[in-house]
Amino acid sequence: MREKPRILIFVVAYEAQATLEKVLNRIPEDVFHYDTEILVIDDSSQDKTFEVGVKYSESKNKYSITVLYNVENQGYGGNQKLGYSYAIKNNFDIVVLLHGDGQYAPEYIPALVEPLLDNSADAVFGSRMLTKGAARKGGMPLYKFIGNKILTKIQNFLLKANFSEFHSGFRVYSVAALSQIPFQYNSNDFHFDTEIIIQLIMGNFKVKELPIPTYYGDEICRVDGIKYAKNVIMTTLLSRFHAVNLLYDRKFDLHKNTNLFYDLKLGYKSSHTLAIDEIKQGSRVLDIGCGPGNFARELRKKGCVLTGIDMYEPKDKEVFEKFYLWDEAKDIFA
Repeated sequence: MREKPRILIFVVAYEAQATLEKVLNRIPEDVFHYDTEILVIDDSSQDKTFEVGVKYSESKNKYSITVLYNVENQGYGGNQKLGYSYAIKNNFDIVVLLHGDGQYAPEYIPALVEPLLDNSADAVFGSRMLTKGAARKGGMPLYKFIGNKILTKIQNFLLKANFSEFHSGFRVYSVAALSQIPFQYNSNDFHFDTEIIIQLIMGNFKVKELPIPTYYGDEICRVDGIKYAKNVIMTTLLSRFHAVNLLYDRKFDLHKNTNLFYDLKLGYKSSHTLAIDEIKQGSRVLDIGCGPGNFARELRKKGCVLTGIDMYEPKDKEVFEKFYLWDEAKDIFA
């Protein structure tokens, strides 16, 4: 990580007119010793959440604060996709997920960020369940407490994990880890949070939990508990089916380099043999989605000169005159 890490505090906000400014004011001054930016994305609120955010950004012009408004509601998960894409595109090192309704304590951001700064974790989750009795003392309703415990126990069993809870929305992620996770395929609904935990587990990323206080005030709960529980269990089961090859789901494909598993189809009529036959000797070929380079190797036998593009590095880059990772290629060929 660079000497002065770039940290994005990403605030998801919806109908948070009464709480947003208070939440932003509680972000500790220490966080701004780093190269820190606040990003607020208002998910199409009908109240004055956006105006509150803009007014705050104008009054705190010594900080870097960006306030955006979704013209169409993207959902809790959809809003996160926008924030994480922003973090990746703008080369941040760390992104903190904070809710604009005040349910999570911004004062704990430095503690949650620390394991990423010392490279002991790729993600840190604030847990309301690590300290025994703290969740109920903090006002968590009994039905939510019981539901949280039951769902977490089921998910730990299915995923062979040992988390104290899966359902906290106070999180810190390494942007490098997020860039390797296909979170764009996740739900736009509230179980996005479960799906990204599963992706971290399946990708063998280092995840830590740290205790945070529980606070339930007069904020409006917008989660349909029954629907949420059903979605959480279903997506957890689907991830297990994917893991044992009973089905395929793109969002759970976490191979760090899928190019190692792609075979060339030769010896019979296939897309590969047809393409190889059609390409003339000595051609210059742009191979988009070039995989491990097996196809390019066949074209090299015909004297072709190849440029490869893929999301992952090929097993043998020497068959290409030039090779570009997909993210690099998007800028080069734009």
